[in-house]
Amino acid sequence: MKTTDAAAAVQTILECVRELGREKIRLDESLSRTLADDIVAAEDLPPFDNSAMDGFAIACSDPGKAKAVLAVAGESSAGKVFGRRLKAGEAVRVMTGGKIPEGADTVVPVEDVMVIDDGHIGITLPVRAGAHIRRAGEDVPAGEAILHAGDVIRPPHLGILASLGYAKVRVRRRPAVNILATGDELVGVEEEPGEGQIRNSTSFALAGHVREAGGIPRVCGIVRDRPGPLKKAIRKALDADVLLVTGGVSVGKYDYVKEAFSDLGISTRFWRLNIKPGKPLVFGTFDDVLVFGLPGNPVSTSVTFLEFVRPALWKMQGRSTLSPFRCPAVLDDGYTKSDGKRHYLRGIARLESGVMRVTLTRSQSSGAMSTLTRGNCLVVVPEESGRLAAGDAVEIELL
Repeated sequence: MKTTDAAAAVQTILECVRELGREKIRLDESLSRTLADDIVAAEDLPPFDNSAMDGFAIACSDPGKAKAVLAVAGESSAGKVFGRRLKAGEAVRVMTGGKIPEGADTVVPVEDVMVIDDGHIGITLPVRAGAHIRRAGEDVPAGEAILHAGDVIRPPHLGILASLGYAKVRVRRRPAVNILATGDELVGVEEEPGEGQIRNSTSFALAGHVREAGGIPRVCGIVRDRPGPLKKAIRKALDADVLLVTGGVSVGKYDYVKEAFSDLGISTRFWRLNIKPGKPLVFGTFDDVLVFGLPGNPVSTSVTFLEFVRPALWKMQGRSTLSPFRCPAVLDDGYTKSDGKRHYLRGIARLESGVMRVTLTRSQSSGAMSTLTRGNCLVVVPEESGRLAAGDAVEIELL
């Protein structure tokens, strides 16, 4: 099977994705979930004209205003309404958020009035009709679609939904993702590694990536590099929306994953990508289950998840945006490649005098896990690029 370029791989994966169903959940549990429906305002926000300042509500057309002295007839504060129409020669004390009394058409800030006594104020400056009033529907008019299916719910969305009376919202179901690590060299995180062994770290990093992408991870443990136990473990782990198998996908003596996929009836869509790190990636499907064989090196595992698994999880949830955020930056270092692959370099991005700049991490090894903690971005170097010089423009993907 030929090597697949990154763009074609993403397209192939997304074509195999089945969007998940919907469920209704409580608003206070919906942060970071994906909306399943458009949200159309059934009422105005704000629901009534209210004051943007602490001050006094008056009528600009009031002839009594010309006398510069008005009687304070009462108060309108948040939750307390002045219950009648404003009369000529009257003012009503209003607090920020307080409802504008009927008959008033402007608010004079408290610092612009002269308090004569408890019941009278003087207007000391010219006033303008409509000043310091927030009109009903000014923020969101009734009938407007304020949120859309595919939007990821953020804290401000919770406020809007609560303002519109949504105690529950319909969201997409979260994908269930099983994570299975392979390798004779792996031991559990609480175990003491023997000679030539290492702790299983990639499963925990992947579980974090899955949660961040909106999925529900389940770490299925470690399976040794033996064809029989490997097939048994993979078969058992297919009870999910997505299965991630790490390690054993290259061409080494003990790399049995691709063979196990075939024996289990998993239809392989591609194997090996024209990228670095992460070339030995296999993707297949088993009915509606997406199956990924990810490389075992920790950087390769994370990079391939971010570039190829995450878009699939996002599409499963019906998200409107499937591509990661990327932006231009100025490279501080030189870099040379000649293999015709797309490279994902770890970098440290910073904003300097209004310009985004990026410095490469000291190591670019696929086994250097610390580069993903020291770095805050990936520098995406296209297939056709060769030599990059310090000062060249590059594209970065913020982590």
